[in-house]
Amino acid sequence: MAGHHPGVPGLGDAPFNAGGRRSARPGEASEADDDDDGPTSDHGRALVLASVARDARLDKKFLLLITLSAAIATLGLLQSSAPVVIGAMLVSPLLGPIMGIGFGLATLESNLIKRSLVTMAAGMAVAILVAMVLIWLSPIRDVTPEVRARTQPTLLDLGVAVVGGIAGVYAIMRKLSGVMVGVAIATALVPPLSTIGFGLATGRFDFAVGAALLFLTNTLAIAFAATIIARFNRFGPSLTPQHTAMQVAGIVVTLGILSIPLALTLNSLAGEVRARSVVQAELRGLLGESDRVDNMNVRMERDAVAVDGVVLVDRYAAKLDTELAERIRKALDREARVSIVQLRQQTNAAVQVEEQLNRRLATLEQREEDARAILAGLTVGELVRRDRVLIDAQARRVIVQRDREAEGEQVAAAVDRIMAAVQTGYPRWLIQNGALTAAEEPEDETATETPAAE
Repeated sequence: MAGHHPGVPGLGDAPFNAGGRRSARPGEASEADDDDDGPTSDHGRALVLASVARDARLDKKFLLLITLSAAIATLGLLQSSAPVVIGAMLVSPLLGPIMGIGFGLATLESNLIKRSLVTMAAGMAVAILVAMVLIWLSPIRDVTPEVRARTQPTLLDLGVAVVGGIAGVYAIMRKLSGVMVGVAIATALVPPLSTIGFGLATGRFDFAVGAALLFLTNTLAIAFAATIIARFNRFGPSLTPQHTAMQVAGIVVTLGILSIPLALTLNSLAGEVRARSVVQAELRGLLGESDRVDNMNVRMERDAVAVDGVVLVDRYAAKLDTELAERIRKALDREARVSIVQLRQQTNAAVQVEEQLNRRLATLEQREEDARAILAGLTVGELVRRDRVLIDAQARRVIVQRDREAEGEQVAAAVDRIMAAVQTGYPRWLIQNGALTAAEEPEDETATETPAAE
């Protein structure tokens, strides 16, 4: 399978040059190419292939980058942080060996294919192992949205990987490093490997299988896209039209087989989206104008639709679950299991009443606190007994029952000074002398005055 690559170090028997065989019949390329160093010239193709082979090498730099990338991706998945996961994609060196596989298939160069496969296998093993170690050490092992997003690949992911592979080959041939950054972000490679490690470490083997399918989808799609574009640009030996057709047919068949589970997943997700839309529309029809949905979850469970959520309503609807389930059955022709929690929401009037009540309670609490402070101030030194102080906190009125003749001149003067000091500290209260009897009460007095508690 190895081709003849004169002067290309590492490929074939010659020192490494990665130029590949003449990619066109004798005389065609030299006549057609105007730029000897361009990607369509023999020399330009040799340089591109040498660069691809260099990026596919398994060395310390590759192992360091894949370790760092896997660590960043795993931490980003645990935190459910999309920017961190994107950072892991930028650090990842896995595009190198994948492109090496694609160009190796295009040039029929076995050495390049073997080198790329070994590098890819080592990178996968290191990334999964790093992810498992971090998961074991982490106290947080929740299934975050970023983790779940890597477990259900669809045909859309296949399309992204194919287009990304085409863009990656173009960037390599034209030496556009900025484009490779976008390709690395679009074609997620390390996050699925970290998700595989998450599934293995937590026993969620369904997550591991889904993430493995996503990684396989991205890898094959990028590699095969690189193969086709490389062949289109006349990399590798000249093949007969029959050989080229067989090569393309093999790629198409492989991607076709891979598309089957992706299509099933896409169909399932499309069904969930349609079911969610129907449920939202039917639920809105059953709720009042001021009612609103707080949260809702719609799941497809085999042949049934499971709905649960919380709605805020002005008035409780006793048959909401049964009516919604019946409407879903008619609209989707599926059984429905509905569990909706209804919470009474506050109207504007209710909110105002509650605010007024809270203010009233706060005022009463403040008056009670003032009453205790006034009582303590009046009874300081025990010149005035507690049972001789009558307090009406609601009316903010204090009456000190006194007998000035029995008190004596000096004690009476001291009590007057105490009452004056307390009155100064609480100007909104009325503190007065006197004996409160039934005959002396005003006719319109409605407040009940009770002695302060001991």
